[in-house]
Amino acid sequence: MLKFVKVSIRQNLKRKMLPVNGGEYVAQLTSRGKRKAAARTEERVRLRLDQQERDLDLEIQCQAMQEMLGELEESRSRYARLYDYSPVRFATFDDKGLISDVNLAGAALLGKERSLLIGSPMATFVDKDSVKPFFDHLRSCRLTGKQVITDLILSPKNAAPFPALIISFPPPGAGDYGLQYMSIIVDITERKFMEKELLRLESLNLIGEMAAGIAHEVRNPMTIVRGFIQLFTRKREFTPYEAQLNLMITELDRANAIITEYLSLAKNKPLNKSPHSLNRIVEGLMPLMESDALHSQKWIVSQLSDNIPELFLDIQEMRQLILNFVRNGLEAMLSGERLTIGTFAKGHQVVLFIQDQGTGIPPEVMSKLGTPFFTTKANGTGLGLSICYSIAHRHNAQIDVKTGDSGTTFSVNFQRP
Repeated sequence: MLKFVKVSIRQNLKRKMLPVNGGEYVAQLTSRGKRKAAARTEERVRLRLDQQERDLDLEIQCQAMQEMLGELEESRSRYARLYDYSPVRFATFDDKGLISDVNLAGAALLGKERSLLIGSPMATFVDKDSVKPFFDHLRSCRLTGKQVITDLILSPKNAAPFPALIISFPPPGAGDYGLQYMSIIVDITERKFMEKELLRLESLNLIGEMAAGIAHEVRNPMTIVRGFIQLFTRKREFTPYEAQLNLMITELDRANAIITEYLSLAKNKPLNKSPHSLNRIVEGLMPLMESDALHSQKWIVSQLSDNIPELFLDIQEMRQLILNFVRNGLEAMLSGERLTIGTFAKGHQVVLFIQDQGTGIPPEVMSKLGTPFFTTKANGTGLGLSICYSIAHRHNAQIDVKTGDSGTTFSVNFQRP
């Protein structure tokens, strides 16, 4: 294409040139004196042709450079559009940790306009406990000259802190002109949640395996001890010790109840699933739950949806799950407050929810919900919620928790059959 343009331009210029031919012009001169003039004229014509040839070459080169610059500009524009509108959060930091550049996704993650971020210290968007790891991250990147990956906690403007992964590497050729660190910022909140869930499930599995292995062996001798204590209470010579014997029986019964809950965590516990309506299960438990609520001067209301399908459930485990959640909710409330239990359909899920009007769950407790033997109650075993999570897992359901100053809602999301 470029060769064709060069030939075309040369032909156009030759058409515009004076129709001067050196040989013919000289032939027309009749005198010897004029021949010298003709030679000079011919030389001028030749120089003029050479000049025009050079001008032609320069014009062709200029045109080629303009085309190349246009292609470069188009390429730069495409790269800028890809960088700006990429869903990946890109940012560039200098050796002082100042933001040199950031794309739109990165600016949105940090909660500030892009123009206001340029020149701002990245440390202001990092949790105070992660500031030192951030600068260590840049230092390691500078010293190794290789890609460095670090977990941090970011604190964007007007948003809650969240875990993030920063992947940085120095671009080639930065050298003496000042170090720049090209970085990718990844929100790993979902990954951390999944890691926590896996850890919790592993602990539940471990507890379940232990339960299946030793709980029965502990329960059998306890049953024998309880039987002998009951026998002693009927003998006259043990009458002075009746209060102590009854206390021993009470504590043995409490230990037996803990072991019963412990067995509920067994990983390979057989399930007796059959089609059941969540609404009918809740309605069947309402008299018992209302009795518990009235005993502590609280009340329960139900909000059961009519359009939910039957699910394949183990009815005994569902009753245990519902009672555990309801009793936790009642214990979290003051007298006169209300607990709501209900069901509804959402997309491909059927949701059972229990909502209390308590004071909410503190953040430090939220992170440990479902952990075996963790409890905030004076006489709690720490197994109630663990059993609920284990039952939900065996039914391929997921438990979601929303909490605040006005109360807490536990939602159990079952998949439609």
